[in-house]
Amino acid sequence: MNLKHKIQLFSTVGLLFIVLIINTSIYFLFNRMITNEELDRIAMRTQSIAEAMKPSELAIPAAELLRAYLPSSGMIRVIKEDKRSIVTVTKEPEFAGIAPAYKSAQTTELSKLKGTLIAKSYFPIIWSDGSIAALEVTESLASAQQNMKLLLAVLIAASLVVLIPSFIAGKMLSNVILRPIHSLNATMSEIRRNGVFKKLELTGSANDELVQLGNTFNSMIDILKNNFEKQQQFVSDASHELKTPLTVIESYARMLKRWGMNKPEVLEESVEAIYSESVRMKEMANQLLSLARHDMEQAVELSQADLLQLGEDVVRLIQAVHDRPITLHSEEREVGAFVDEQMMKQLMFILLDNALKYSTSPIELHMGCDDAGAFFSVNDRGIGIPQEDIPHIFDRFYRVDKARSRETGGTGLGLSIAKQIVDAHAGTIDVNSIEGAGTSFMVRIPVKTLR
Repeated sequence: MNLKHKIQLFSTVGLLFIVLIINTSIYFLFNRMITNEELDRIAMRTQSIAEAMKPSELAIPAAELLRAYLPSSGMIRVIKEDKRSIVTVTKEPEFAGIAPAYKSAQTTELSKLKGTLIAKSYFPIIWSDGSIAALEVTESLASAQQNMKLLLAVLIAASLVVLIPSFIAGKMLSNVILRPIHSLNATMSEIRRNGVFKKLELTGSANDELVQLGNTFNSMIDILKNNFEKQQQFVSDASHELKTPLTVIESYARMLKRWGMNKPEVLEESVEAIYSESVRMKEMANQLLSLARHDMEQAVELSQADLLQLGEDVVRLIQAVHDRPITLHSEEREVGAFVDEQMMKQLMFILLDNALKYSTSPIELHMGCDDAGAFFSVNDRGIGIPQEDIPHIFDRFYRVDKARSRETGGTGLGLSIAKQIVDAHAGTIDVNSIEGAGTSFMVRIPVKTLR
């Protein structure tokens, strides 16, 4: 059974069930109310007859008096203690066949005669001979029973009539609910069939769960499309970047194969070029793997760390490798932050290595903290970055023509990795650069990540 039929079935059956409960309650409530009213009425009639039959007021024969009070469909009789009827007045013989019963107290009861509901009322009286007798008034409730049957028929008919609008309402409800779902299914099928990203066309001003579902789907499509475009661009850029060193290696390998054995200078040049390009390819491959891990939203293992200590470790390592002076400045004895230590070391290494490549002057690393959080900056006095290129320096494989040439060994991936590390910590990275005067990278880790 599909969802549409389920909605129609459950809405119709559910509403019918509620109507049946309400109508059943109404029927039994009215039945009890009418029955009690009839019993009270017959009890009052019996009491009135009993008062009229007092020996001191009885001027006419008892049978004649009782005939005056006889119901249109019923019986009145006087029953002695030995359960013997001494006076019986009725127009219908079937009532006379009812076995007499003596009741010493005023009471009422219900019974059935040939399927017809009857009410009996008893009231004790003093008979003319001074003995105690019971006055019994029996009356048919056929009229009330007929009214209850009519009410039952009306309630059943009303319950059945409810089925039609409830079925139509269920059908309309299923159409309203399933229309966006059908549209979503059709759009997804079209995306799978044509391989293109397509959004749902949302109409109306409602802001219900179905519209929220459509908005969520459209947001997901935007994310998928953006990621797909980034992936395509990444593959294109990576292929383009790897093509150059592979071409160089192939060319020098061909030279080695043709003249390398006979010309030592060609051998030395080729080996140096192949080694240099291999190193650059290795660096690029490592950075591509790093970017891929960040793109897959690698888990950030946050812990309490001292950025000042991390900075000292990174500076000591870089100075040992490059033999270049790097000065660390801080007015704090400890710069605490809640960060991933390995990522933060990688971030500092990227920024310091970038400064070393494009500056021959000493590099400065400043660290500190304020109310906004922890921060550190890397300053160099190198060739700087043109203002028009600053918005693009965090793009993958982007190089500034005058400052980021392949001669430095850069791949154009380092700053992209740095930006992703900062984003993973919900921080910011700002660039301030003057061409020919130097560049400063400022990184801030917000206070909400501090412990």
